[in-house]
Amino acid sequence: MSVRYSTAVEFVREYADNLSNSGLFIKGAQDLQPLSVVNVEITLPGAAAYMVKCEVAHVMTPEAATRFGRSAGAGLAILKSPAGFEDALSDYLRRLGRRADHRVLVKGDAVLQVLADAGYKATPAPSAAGLAEAMVHSDEPVIGVVVPRRAAKLYNSAARAIGAGDVVIAMDDEGELDSVLRTLDARF
Repeated sequence: MSVRYSTAVEFVREYADNLSNSGLFIKGAQDLQPLSVVNVEITLPGAAAYMVKCEVAHVMTPEAATRFGRSAGAGLAILKSPAGFEDALSDYLRRLGRRADHRVLVKGDAVLQVLADAGYKATPAPSAAGLAEAMVHSDEPVIGVVVPRRAAKLYNSAARAIGAGDVVIAMDDEGELDSVLRTLDARF
C-alpha cells in the first residue's frame, strides 16, 4: 500500500486531516480488516519514501462515510517507522512553511504550476531585460529564476549584471523537479 503526495498543497491538506507521527487515514482503503497489520509506503514530495508498519485501527465504510460526511477508508496506527522518518516529516514541514516566504520567477506555465504546488510564491518570469526590475519590486526575496535551458545563458547574463549571478536555474521538465526543489530549499 502506498501513500504519495505529489504536491505540497496536497501534502498540507492530507497532513492536516490525515497524517501525524502516530497514524494516518488512507482514503479508499475501506477493504482492510481492523487490527490487521499492513506496510505503508509514505513518499513526501521531493523526499525519500519510507516504509512504515501500521495496524488498522478503524475502517470507515462508504455507507458510514456518507452518513457522517467523511471519506471512506481506513485509520491506521503507526507501529514502527524507519529511522529518520519522524525527522524527515518534521524537516519537510519546516521547509514547506518557509517556501511560502520566497518568490520564484518561472518561465513556462507547467513549471510555474509545479513550483506553486510545491509551496513557493511562483510568478511568471519577465524577459531577461526586465529581470532586475522584477527582483527589486518583489515583496519577497527572489531565490530562483527557473527557465528552460535554451534561455539560461541570457538570464544568467542579466542576473550577473545585477549581482545575482547564481539565481538562475535551468529546468526543462517535471523530471527535474526534485533537483530544483533541493537547490531552491538550500537557498534559505
